[in-house]
Amino acid sequence: MKSRLLLNLLLIGVLALLGAYLFLNQEPEIVKSDQLVDLDKNEIDRITIVRENSFEMDFKKNGITWTITKPFRARANSEVIKLVLDLAEAPIINEVNKSSEKFGFNPPQYTVILDQEIIKFGNINDVTNEQYLKVNDRVFLTKTHHGYNLPYDPIKVVDRKLLGAEEVPVKFETKTWRAERGANGIWAMTSKTGNLPMITSAKIKIWAMGWPYTTATQTTITERPTDSMTNSIKVSFENGRQISVSIEEIEKGYLLHRSDEDIIYKVGSDAGLRLIDPYEVARTL
Repeated sequence: MKSRLLLNLLLIGVLALLGAYLFLNQEPEIVKSDQLVDLDKNEIDRITIVRENSFEMDFKKNGITWTITKPFRARANSEVIKLVLDLAEAPIINEVNKSSEKFGFNPPQYTVILDQEIIKFGNINDVTNEQYLKVNDRVFLTKTHHGYNLPYDPIKVVDRKLLGAEEVPVKFETKTWRAERGANGIWAMTSKTGNLPMITSAKIKIWAMGWPYTTATQTTITERPTDSMTNSIKVSFENGRQISVSIEEIEKGYLLHRSDEDIIYKVGSDAGLRLIDPYEVARTL
């Protein structure tokens, strides 16, 4: 009798251990909350943002770079775009089954189009502090930060860096000199006038690497052509693209204008001089 009791207790212990093992080693169940739209934000390549009675902006993805195509041409700030794309993962807090004027969709404060999905932003619920969003004919409540993260001024969306993440310079050319990176990675300076001193490859490389890291202190939209400015530098990139950067010296710095954009980039006097003159960098190294 005693031995049978011990056997039963042993079997119970084995079953308990087996159950614990299976529980700890099973694959966790992935619980996915309902989202506003059925999109993968990494696959989205077109965005439109319309602000009521204010502006309309169109964006297109080229590689890893987002560009503004309307109302002007420029590269978009990647952090701003990331916040907009977070809409693709916005969870539904609650669905509202009846329509009302108080929801604020006539007209909406913002309309955001991610590829083909249209999301309209309405008012904020005074009780829950959640925002009304309309997707197709359905109305939802979601967190307010998605609306607060939308741009309120088009110029604030512009990337202030002179070059984009995919723009790796391999050649610079002016009327008097050319700096070019060879197939072996060695930079060389060629004078077109014959009276300019040579610069070592290491110093040219340091100067060239300053271009991708230079950030403007101010950006403004312009409609004037690039050739209206004093001087220019042609810049060629690894991907085969080429742009011309026009330069104008002002009292407290320089204005730079890329030929493929409608933006004037302002930089300070020291930063601008080092940017446009490799001999200035060579003298200080």
